[in-house]
Amino acid sequence: MTGVDRSPAMLALAREKLAGHDAVFLVGDATAPPVGERRYDAVLVRHVLWTLPEPDRALRHWRELLRPGGRLVLVEGVWGTVSPVGIPADRLTALLGPVVTFPASARRAGRAASGACSRRAGP
Repeated sequence: MTGVDRSPAMLALAREKLAGHDAVFLVGDATAPPVGERRYDAVLVRHVLWTLPEPDRALRHWRELLRPGGRLVLVEGVWGTVSPVGIPADRLTALLGPVVTFPASARRAGRAASGACSRRAGP
């Protein structure tokens, strides 16, 4: 496992939580993790996409980090009611359109429109 964060303090907490596990933690930019040519079975991004000035660019890069059959897991949402922050499902779905192909089962179930889906990366 490789963890990337701009905050050394957050990485220190992650190291503490995962002490004894095979994990590497790197200070870096989530949009372009400093991992070189390494590829992963899964890329997990949690509550980051909505903060980025160019989320479409980050999504393309994260997809490139996947091995064939790998999974890009996004945990995003909208929080608050007076001044909501986050990324609405329709915006997320639009951003994902050029990056993934929603499976027919997700489209039939209406999950693609809600932003909830599961898709494996191709070769």
